[in-house]
Amino acid sequence: MDTAIAAPTLITSAVALFTICNPIGTLPVFLQVTDGRTPAQQRRIGLLVGLAVIVILAVSLLAGTWVLQIFGIDITTFKIAGNLLVAAIGWAMLLARPSPVATNDPAGSPVVVPLAIPVIAGPGAIALAITFAHSYTSVIDYVAGLGIVIVVGLICSAVLYFGPFVAKLLGPAGMNVLTRIFGLLLLAIAVQSIVTSLGEALPGLTSTGS
Repeated sequence: MDTAIAAPTLITSAVALFTICNPIGTLPVFLQVTDGRTPAQQRRIGLLVGLAVIVILAVSLLAGTWVLQIFGIDITTFKIAGNLLVAAIGWAMLLARPSPVATNDPAGSPVVVPLAIPVIAGPGAIALAITFAHSYTSVIDYVAGLGIVIVVGLICSAVLYFGPFVAKLLGPAGMNVLTRIFGLLLLAIAVQSIVTSLGEALPGLTSTGS
């Protein structure tokens, strides 16, 4: 009984993971990266992205720390690298330019990169999943954690699946405004995350002048 994490903790973990994945805020990114594809192709990509998110976060939960240690990468460095790509996507959205990672080539599907990682299951989400694992003490805890990951991934799939419908509802002008707004927000979030990570990696940067 004392080895299993409490239900309120599970709920809090689920809400935190869903918030940081932010599939709703990611919708303009999804639509821009898949621009030029048919609605049916976009819906299929949306479903596959959700599946990829589940796999990425599940691996992070079960073996994230171990994988990073193998390559000698700490989580702070991983955050900086991932957020640089997110910042590039946000900048392209803000200026209404083609995404630097967009592709219409079926052989170059955007499902895993950049949509699943780092846009949805980004460094923050992966770090959060790894943090969850640090507090787990039993198999039941890990099963519950995997349940959270699956639920979040399915919600991401549902949101992206209906992305083309939302785009049709808002129209080109509405989507252009929404894309620029979320591009600015995405860029700001990425820059803030990079600054925070740099502060963690180089404490002297934040302590100077104080």
